[in-house]
Amino acid sequence: MKKSEVDVLIVGAGPAGLAAAIAAKQSGFARVRVLDREREAGGVPRHSLHTGYGFRDLHRVMSGPKYAARYISKALEAGVEISTSTTALDWAGDLEIALTSPLGLEEVSASQILLATGARERGRNARAIAGTRPAGIYTTGALQQSVYLRHQEIGTRAVIIGAEHVSFSAVMTLAHAGVQTVAMLTPEARHQSYFPLHWGTALRYRYALRTRTELVEILGRDRVSGVRVTTPRGDEVIECDTVVFSADWIPDNELARRGSLQMSESTKSPIVNHLHETSRSGVFALGNLLMPIKSADQCALEGSSLLSKNW
Repeated sequence: MKKSEVDVLIVGAGPAGLAAAIAAKQSGFARVRVLDREREAGGVPRHSLHTGYGFRDLHRVMSGPKYAARYISKALEAGVEISTSTTALDWAGDLEIALTSPLGLEEVSASQILLATGARERGRNARAIAGTRPAGIYTTGALQQSVYLRHQEIGTRAVIIGAEHVSFSAVMTLAHAGVQTVAMLTPEARHQSYFPLHWGTALRYRYALRTRTELVEILGRDRVSGVRVTTPRGDEVIECDTVVFSADWIPDNELARRGSLQMSESTKSPIVNHLHETSRSGVFALGNLLMPIKSADQCALEGSSLLSKNW
């Protein structure tokens, strides 16, 4: 097995991880390496074609792919080594990670390890929704990859479960794929996003925001045919051929758990101090691995700020 050593090892090549890597290089660390299991670096913005990225950190507004490309370019220019299609399997020591890539197995030791593995949306199984298992069910992330990266056909009529920031991103992705959003459902009394975002999106894409409405069953055999929902007025069926589960985030904490780091019972994130250091000395956590969920530019700023806090 190959063994290597770096100064800073970062797991996760999204905005938080890449920004932290750039900050590490700028602070004088010679060997900074970033791992990501995806084929390309950039994280979620890479497959979010809509605009809205970069306002807080880059002071300009751009699409997700352009935003991701900007950080990748800045990292490479700084001398960061980015290893894609590379999965961190487990800990080989307190400050050592076992990983696998197309080149085989490897153990990498570092003086500091940063976990920037992000978060994911709970899918249908994790939400214990009744019904069959037909085609046409996505999370927002899976939808965006299917539309923007694989250019797959999605459907014609969609219902979105959730009404947070990312839910409105799902509306735009569906429209790009030629799919009409017929309803957005939330059990809350209102959406959980900014009013301008909701009203602007609803006005342009003409969907119904259904508050105090919960999904109870997905209908259909081979393909989704509708959803059964419960409302204050009783149960009803909404016809659709696509269901998108959005938000309801959980941190991608498997590597942190494998390292027996102290975890928050409420958020399922690693517990960190004011320096973002976990219960293991030299191991840090940042970005959307730490709940609550944050925007891409907030994660990037958090990664950049580690320079002033720790280095």
